[in-house]
Parts: sequence; structure tokens; C-alpha cells
Amino acid sequence: MAVTYFAYGANMAEDVMAAFCPGHRPLGSAELPGHRLAFSRRSIRTGTGVADVVPDPGASVWGVLYELSDSDIDGLDRKEGNGWAYERVPVVVRAGPRWDEEVAAVTYRVCEREPAEVEPSRDYLDGLIAAAHARGLPPAYSAELEARRA
Repeated sequence: MAVTYFAYGANMAEDVMAAFCPGHRPLGSAELPGHRLAFSRRSIRTGTGVADVVPDPGASVWGVLYELSDSDIDGLDRKEGNGWAYERVPVVVRAGPRWDEEVAAVTYRVCEREPAEVEPSRDYLDGLIAAAHARGLPPAYSAELEARRA
């Protein structure tokens, strides 16, 4: 059974998805309204911040939609630490040529957020920015990501 997955962080990058979800199929970019991008979890590996989506009625997070097989979603669950680091949750995103098509998908959000945002590494931010450009996310959103480097 196919699962539609909304990626907003490192998983927007083709090489990351290929490594963990070899059968993935990109469906295009999408917007998650009512949320903002936050760095609310400290990576165990690097000690720096990693991406999360948190509710915010006045904001949107842009990302990439993928179609995943059951084995792909299992691989992604392992990568994301589903149940202890991140949890897989249902969301409704906007997609389509005019961003007016509502699409049911799943994404991952942090299970236990840090009390304050954790600074992401320069390399991590560079990866998000590169993926946003490669996937054709709106220039204004890419600029928001770039502003976090300053």
C-alpha cells in the first residue's frame, strides 16, 4: 500500500531519500499551513539542532511530497527513530499547480522538544537550502532558510 509522505527537513534531499527509501517516488512540492519550521531537537550524533514542525497559525512550512511503499516507510521509521525521537503523524498539505489541492499525508514531528530552539549546524542548514532550491520550493521560503545562516 502506498503512503504519501511530506518531507520538510533533510529528507527533502534526493540522496537522503535514496539511501533510506530506495523505492520512493517524488510527487512535487507542497505546503503545510498552520506550522512553522523549528529546530526543537538536539541530534544525538552531532549535538546540533534538527528540524521539526510546530503549530503556528500564521505560518507555513514548505517541503516535498513522496510516494512510499510499505518497506520504504518502515525504513524511514527506523531512520527517524519513530516512537522515541520523532513520531509519524497525519497532516493535510496543499499541493498541485495552484496550491489548492488538499492532500492527506504523513510527516514526522519531534516527540520531546527542547525548551528552547537548538542551533542547527551550518552543514545541516546548507543541506536544507540546497534541497529547497533543487526541489523548486518558493524563493521566499528558501530566503527564510538562508536568513537562518546569518
